[in-house]
Amino acid sequence: MFFNRPAIGIDVAKEFCVYAAVSPNGKVLVNPFKALNDKKGLFFALNEIKKVEKTFGSKPAIVLESTGHFSKRISHFFLKQELDVFLINPFISHSIKNSAVRKVKTDQVDAVDLAKLFFTQDLRNTYMPSQALANLQNLSRTRFQLVQQRAGILNQLTAAIEQVAPLFPKVFDPSSLTALTLLTQFPSPAEWSKDSNYKAITAMLETLPRRGKEYAHKKYEALQNCAKDAEFTGIQLSANFIIIQIYAGNVQFMDAQIKSIDAEINKLAEQLPEITLLKSIPGIGETLAPLILGEIGDIERFTNAKQLVAYCGIDPSVRQSGNFVGTKNKVTKRGSRFLRRSLYIVATTAIRKAPNGSFVNSVIYDYYQKKIESKPRKQALGAIMNKLLRIVFSVLKNKQSFRLITSEQQVEIYNLNRKKAA
Repeated sequence: MFFNRPAIGIDVAKEFCVYAAVSPNGKVLVNPFKALNDKKGLFFALNEIKKVEKTFGSKPAIVLESTGHFSKRISHFFLKQELDVFLINPFISHSIKNSAVRKVKTDQVDAVDLAKLFFTQDLRNTYMPSQALANLQNLSRTRFQLVQQRAGILNQLTAAIEQVAPLFPKVFDPSSLTALTLLTQFPSPAEWSKDSNYKAITAMLETLPRRGKEYAHKKYEALQNCAKDAEFTGIQLSANFIIIQIYAGNVQFMDAQIKSIDAEINKLAEQLPEITLLKSIPGIGETLAPLILGEIGDIERFTNAKQLVAYCGIDPSVRQSGNFVGTKNKVTKRGSRFLRRSLYIVATTAIRKAPNGSFVNSVIYDYYQKKIESKPRKQALGAIMNKLLRIVFSVLKNKQSFRLITSEQQVEIYNLNRKKAA
């Protein structure tokens, strides 16, 4: 980082931003000014920044706080203008805002304080990912959020069904295509027993599961028993039927949207060989590989695995004062929550056995078993996530598929490489 150049602090709001230019010695070069976040306002701000650059003889650093989608668009604009942008965590900016004895908070003061952070903190440049990686991150995050929303709606659907027909979840999985189609067309138990609906329901039971007439006949009989039981044990209100129909339709709609996003992600995967590398790691499949790559981005911006671990937010916090050294430290959780969630899923998969009795990842399983001898299971799982992220770093950095080797073999390979280097 070079400190012989000015810094531009930007306090971001929805409609406008406040800009302040500060020199390395802390002197305010330009009185803070306001500019709208439209084309005219952004280019006006850019022109003022160019004036500072010309006056000072050095390209300014742009510093702004990460405030969700508002700051993302502003930082993207200045990155396109080939300026160095530093998008900082609010934890860092709040520390300097509370440093003064007299509490003063205005947009102008905040902009100046943000600019001063460039000279007092070790900030990392915000990078602009390639178009393919940016698209992958947006699609993968949206898919992740849609899946979470779908799970919530499905829970509400199941609760509504159990109020009307308690035995229904034992006949059909409420999330299955058969159940969703049935509930969308015939949401009430009374409709399942109507003779006029017999052909439509049996045809549905034959075609959707693709398991033949005998299966359809058994399911239809079970559905009739469910309907008879519901007459006495369920709450037969028309409002419940409407709610079931709406929830079932919503789940079907979201399934279609997720399928559409998957198709777009698959197109991007063809342009990104890193996804194939990630899928070589046991526990990382078609869904998680794009999400992990989208969150990491270009692996070359990380010089070592420790930086990637910190970026993910699974590095342990440090508590030390005098002779006291904390031993029960939690992870920082200051990185990408999407990446952490993905690693959690991979970790829980890696320490399980496959359906055929074999281990998903025998080395990770053994490592986990050793950890739980001395650590609580949650801490041991955190160690697994850390180890898996280091494997991800190695695979992407070396551009080589994952190869399952034991710790002893790793030591042998390391010693062999040292001998060759000597």
